[in-house]
Amino acid sequence: MRYFFHIVDKYGLCPDGTACECADQGAAVLHARRIAAELAKAGEFFRASFVLIARTAAPGSASSR
Repeated sequence: MRYFFHIVDKYGLCPDGTACECADQGAAVLHARRIAAELAKAGEFFRASFVLIARTAAPGSASSR
């Protein structure tokens, strides 16, 4: 399943235009936590940010209809 990891801060949404394949929702949450941890290392500007996970189904799958 493909997941998008959008970054949201006080200025708005920074959309993820590429997405990432994750085995399941749990793996997507772990990936989002890693992204958030890296953002936190960037300093005060990114500490108010959070990562929004959005799932998309593969074209032609039963979930996408």
